[in-house]
Amino acid sequence: MAVFAVVVAEGSLAAAARRLGMSSSAVSQHLRALESSLGVPLLHRSTRKLALTEAGAAFYPGCEAMLQQAQQAQQRLAELRDTLVGELRIATTVGIGGGPLAEALAPLLQAHPQLMLRVLADDRVVDMIEQRVDISLRVSRQLADTSMIAHALSEWPMVLCAAPRYLSQHGVPETPQALQQHRWISGNNAAFPLDLHHASGETFRLRQAQGQIVSDSMHVMRAFTRMGLGISGQPLYEIGDELRRGELIALLPAWRPTPLRLHALTLERAMPEKTRQALRYLRDYFRRLAEKSLAINADDVFN
Repeated sequence: MAVFAVVVAEGSLAAAARRLGMSSSAVSQHLRALESSLGVPLLHRSTRKLALTEAGAAFYPGCEAMLQQAQQAQQRLAELRDTLVGELRIATTVGIGGGPLAEALAPLLQAHPQLMLRVLADDRVVDMIEQRVDISLRVSRQLADTSMIAHALSEWPMVLCAAPRYLSQHGVPETPQALQQHRWISGNNAAFPLDLHHASGETFRLRQAQGQIVSDSMHVMRAFTRMGLGISGQPLYEIGDELRRGELIALLPAWRPTPLRLHALTLERAMPEKTRQALRYLRDYFRRLAEKSLAINADDVFN
């Protein structure tokens, strides 16, 4: 039907073939197949010209409208693919969505007012296909689905910490082995064993520890840690101010938990422009954040 509409619009098989990038014989085969399926001739052909039959004249407007609608649909798709318009759906944890995501993407949204952002902030992992998510921000402990394309964004140094109130009641652990006897506040996806890495390269595996509080939110874990209910591992850049104010105390300065790695997940490697640009802004922001984290003076933290 599309070939028929182009043939009529161009006035010849040869002109239609050039527009469609086909051979004249292929165009002719399409027309014969269409007429055979309809059971009526659509065109009178001669060596010099083409003319619509009565049936062809009745059939052509519908084919032309179909072709125009297909071209318009293709144009709209190209706009969505190549320009920053429409909806961008990002799934993220509550902590990242509450501040870092806004700081990372605000410049992008200000520069492109036709781009709409929908944020699904949930510390549980969402189904990217079911929720039609373009980008899902996840930390390393949530990377169970290897079918996704993972784009590394940042690596966050972690520290073990507790509140002064907790340490005054339960004592300060001086060795990794002593951690075994302490209360822990841990995440749902960060179960033991917990690997601790020494500055010398040695690794200690803490296989089991008592945990009274478990949460899938780093912010919840931090709140209970500040209240003196146990020890938790926290991203250094997020608690630098609390450490300096003495609200939290960093433990075992020579031993660090495995760094927390942040990834942006996408379903495909080929992405529309809005997704590519959002990833670029996220990479730039978290790179600057990592540099800020590295600039935190260890002496300020562990004294």
